[in-house]
Amino acid sequence: MSKQKFIKDPLGQHIRLYAVIYNSVAWRCLSPSAKALWCDLRVQIGSSNNGTASTALGILAHYNWSSRHTVMRARDELIALGLIELTRQGGICSGGKSPNLYRFTDLEMYDIPKKGLIAKKADHLYKKIQTHTEAKKILEDLRTEKKSKVKSLPLVSAVTILRDQKLSELSVH
Repeated sequence: MSKQKFIKDPLGQHIRLYAVIYNSVAWRCLSPSAKALWCDLRVQIGSSNNGTASTALGILAHYNWSSRHTVMRARDELIALGLIELTRQGGICSGGKSPNLYRFTDLEMYDIPKKGLIAKKADHLYKKIQTHTEAKKILEDLRTEKKSKVKSLPLVSAVTILRDQKLSELSVH
């Protein structure tokens, strides 16, 4: 008996959005831009290179992404809800030469020694979110965390500062 020939898809590469992901609470709570980013990242991986998807704007520009802030917000949503996970830190932390790399949590990741990635089983992190309120809380916490990165200091008038300086000078003398 001869080996079966692999029949190439006449329409080319395709991506799969499995029903288990589509019906998950995490997917239902994603913003439209996060869903679009998920699809564009999924196109980057083939059958054996999960873990090498990149959110670099140079790569995503081919899919009409132009705002790095929109990409970052969508990426943060995908990570917070467990649909993707960081596999390699890039950017300034790695000398500025390589981008961050991500894996899909619903697919197995194989060893990719050239990129320094080790195998990891599919862990479906997005399934840990059970209710819409839980997912909304995660996304709300994400937004407030991003806003509080720049800590807002209480407003103090110049008069108060000068008065406090004079009081400290008087107490020293």
